[in-house]
Amino acid sequence: MATIKNLKLKLKSGLLSELQSDTIFGHFAWRFKDMHGEEKLISLLQMFSENNPLFTISDGFLEKNGVIFLPKPLKLSPEKFDHSKKKDKVVNFITQKEIKAQKYITVDQLNLFLNNDLNSFNDSLEKSKLADPPKFFNDLRISVEIDRTTFKSKDGNLFSENPKYLDQDVIINVFIKIIDEEKYSQFNCDEIIKSVFEIGFGKNKSSGYGQFEVLSLEEFKGFNEPSDSNGFISLSHYLPSNNDGITESYYDINVKYGKLGEE
Repeated sequence: MATIKNLKLKLKSGLLSELQSDTIFGHFAWRFKDMHGEEKLISLLQMFSENNPLFTISDGFLEKNGVIFLPKPLKLSPEKFDHSKKKDKVVNFITQKEIKAQKYITVDQLNLFLNNDLNSFNDSLEKSKLADPPKFFNDLRISVEIDRTTFKSKDGNLFSENPKYLDQDVIINVFIKIIDEEKYSQFNCDEIIKSVFEIGFGKNKSSGYGQFEVLSLEEFKGFNEPSDSNGFISLSHYLPSNNDGITESYYDINVKYGKLGEE
């Protein structure tokens, strides 16, 4: 069984980029190049392209009061309706509607789903409703463009940013599943991943955005992965390979545009 680690972060400034796994890995690649050089980076990326990755990494998930909020699976068990009484049908319909509106589940609820205990999973959704899930809130910041010749502000050249912030009691969790522990340790990947957030993450980090405090990076044993399965749930943003055998199923799809690197 592969080792899973949990990176806990505290947001210290505004954030202009989404905490998505592919963006995190892009930052990791730049930090890896800084530490080990371009030749070893190319070798590392070749391992990933040949379906032999050192690790996989998740999106960032928010935590409040010790509860980690994970995305609810898109595919749920069949709805349960009692057709004997109209009142029961109405109650069941309202209950299922409320369940569909829930966006998040706990780690314990995810484990029920992963191990195919769908009755208990549905019952847990009906009985427990996560109150006040943490979320980012937006701000508006107005700045003035600087003339690079005179180093003075340009008259009338204003631009705006919409950074996101978190309350002080909210923690961010990023999960790393280590597949090749020997090479992961050899390349000092723990320190590189932490440096991604210590140096700054995302857009305009050189201007003070995307600043984090690394709280911890420790082994996480909360997920009960099944030993035998016929499907998967992704906690990451990723681009499927033609060799993955992906079939029609339930996915959230979004469009992303590649950005230039740091040099």
